[in-house]
Amino acid sequence: MKTQTLIRNLILFVLLLTAALAVQAQEQPDSDSLTIVGPGQRYTEAIPVIDVQTFGYYPAQSPMTLNSSLIPHYASLQSGGGSDPNNPYSVIRKTGPTFLSSGGTAQYEITLNNYESISRTYRLTETIPAGLAYIPDLNNGLTYDANTGTLSWQGELAPGNLDYIIEPTHSLVLPYLDLANFGVVNLCDDFIASGESCDDVSVTFNLGVNGYTTNLYGELLSQLTVSSNGLIFASDTAVSSAYAHNQWLPDAATPGFVLAGLWRDTDMGDAKVQNGRFHAAIISGLIEGHDVFYAQWHDVPHTNNPDLTARHAIALLLSGDVSTSSAQVAAGSAQALVGHVFFIYDNISDPAQLVTQGYTIGIADKLGSRGVTYAYAPCCREAPSPQGYPPAAGTTLHLRPFLFGADTAYQQTFSYAAVVTAPVPETIVSTAVATSSSPDPALAYAWSTHYLYVRRQLFLPLTIGGSE
Repeated sequence: MKTQTLIRNLILFVLLLTAALAVQAQEQPDSDSLTIVGPGQRYTEAIPVIDVQTFGYYPAQSPMTLNSSLIPHYASLQSGGGSDPNNPYSVIRKTGPTFLSSGGTAQYEITLNNYESISRTYRLTETIPAGLAYIPDLNNGLTYDANTGTLSWQGELAPGNLDYIIEPTHSLVLPYLDLANFGVVNLCDDFIASGESCDDVSVTFNLGVNGYTTNLYGELLSQLTVSSNGLIFASDTAVSSAYAHNQWLPDAATPGFVLAGLWRDTDMGDAKVQNGRFHAAIISGLIEGHDVFYAQWHDVPHTNNPDLTARHAIALLLSGDVSTSSAQVAAGSAQALVGHVFFIYDNISDPAQLVTQGYTIGIADKLGSRGVTYAYAPCCREAPSPQGYPPAAGTTLHLRPFLFGADTAYQQTFSYAAVVTAPVPETIVSTAVATSSSPDPALAYAWSTHYLYVRRQLFLPLTIGGSE
């Protein structure tokens, strides 16, 4: 009898272990989930998702919820619009009523924003859709062409100068997480298994297929490329060799979004000698109200000095899990952190030697025209003199978007009214389109679509007074 019980228990243990491994296999990508897209480059849609609260971590609160005086200047900006309502830095935003009955008057408002660093010429157009009868007398700033049923405006908007401030934060200090402790694979493994070295390599993660986006310089990004050299970039073509050596930011010679947490020339070895590792995952429960994309470099050695290692991470706030409204931003919600980034430092083995070898901590926009360098030392060519110093262990740097010197000239609002002529039930879809002289295609063409649901309005009689 004891033998039978032992066998049953053993079988049950094997079944439970098999089920646990199967669940883990679904949650964590293996080397087969990475696709080779070029020398030293991989692509994946399988991103590990970790809820750190299940491991005893408590979410950090946004400083906006702790102290309303810390709400930055952009808190009063319009949110939503463009092709995604989660973008608080949209070029165009259209608002109007959600429900109206046939015969009602719809009041619409369109806001254009120029968040770039120079003046731009904009053209705004909208065609009045079927189901609406335009009211000319209630137009504010738009030209109406009765032959085409089109509203339009063209003019210049001053620069809003949307850029980033990088500063140490004491109100939102984030922990350095070793993702290997959560079962996340070392991104070097696939390269080494394929006979490559883990030197100047990169992995592109598709956030979009997982329902997420992130926001940098007002542009929504659905893919991020993590480089073994301590940075994240989001260029159209991920060429890791272009980011082998650090440089001053911004730099138009190497365009493409750059988040340099600790950008330096690193080499994590090959099949014979392996040193250091890097990982990436989506983390929930780290910051109240947000999921983050978390990339981590652990004990990664410098190419010229294997003893010069560092531990650091980059955390980007993600959209998709929550939406952002202007009311929530103004109220100091944690959702006001959309577009924010955090650099986290655990250890740099020899800061003075790091300055000698060269490094960059900073950010740059897609065109290399906007950005800021927080700390820097040149590597391999003539460049500015060293600036700042490597952060101490336990430091969290907060990268927050900010409008520098902007006044109302960077923004213009238009309005118009139309009578609802559509029958019940009907949905009236109207889209305002903005084109500009911006060299960035993502900002040169933008739109905002509004949905008006035509429904019968029911009013219940209201009786005032006491009971009989």
